[in-house]
Amino acid sequence: MPTYAIIGATGSTGQQILAQLLRSPDNKVNVYCRSKAKLEKLSPKLAAHPNVNVYPGALNDVQLIADCVANSKAIFLVIGANVSYPGMRMIQDGAHSVVAALSTIRAEDPNAKMPRILLLSSASMNPRLEPNHGRVIAAMRGLLKAALFYAYEDLSHAEDFMRLQKGWLNVTFIQPGGLVEDEAKGHTLTLDQPPEGFIGYPDLAAGMIDVAESEDERYAWEGVGVLPKSSARFNPDVPFIFGRGLLAYYLPPIYRRFAAMGLVQ
Repeated sequence: MPTYAIIGATGSTGQQILAQLLRSPDNKVNVYCRSKAKLEKLSPKLAAHPNVNVYPGALNDVQLIADCVANSKAIFLVIGANVSYPGMRMIQDGAHSVVAALSTIRAEDPNAKMPRILLLSSASMNPRLEPNHGRVIAAMRGLLKAALFYAYEDLSHAEDFMRLQKGWLNVTFIQPGGLVEDEAKGHTLTLDQPPEGFIGYPDLAAGMIDVAESEDERYAWEGVGVLPKSSARFNPDVPFIFGRGLLAYYLPPIYRRFAAMGLVQ
């Protein structure tokens, strides 16, 4: 019975990965989340599944994360959110905690087999996968990177930190295009084809599971894109995400004031 670990089980990607892994009665899934109550509210049946072990607590609790990822075949590191704000470092913190946990496991058992780590990233982090839809999108790319500046900065630091572990870990960077709530349409994996648009969470999760279950070493230390087989719908939250991100980038004092008032995350 293979064991998988999900770090960030209450997000849309983590929820889909959990649901799809549990389609097989042979899979055991350890999930980390900050709040068990939130996980149970989102997915009461999944949280109570006999093949699921929940590890709630602080992300910087290294022993908790070590217990969660111990003896796993793969770790899905899917912490993140559709936000971008000054000081953002949740993905970095997740990467540091997972590496520290695996270091603890290796210190206790030098022969322990290390799991494959799948870090959810973005196609915008990879020149081979960065979307390019002609002049209009090219002209907007600077605006996009400003709107998501802090999120991309967090991802960049997390990826750089992971690459420092190349001598003893196996990491794949999953780099999709824009994400949206949509039904499954089928998916393909790619190392060099930019996305044409959005991809739904079910197809992203299925692609990540394909990489986790694959014995193909060509995915090691590579950025892997996940493409839908047919177009996903447009994400209607994009204008709000962009507006909020641009406010945080260009007017951080006003953003912080709004955040203190609960008007933005």
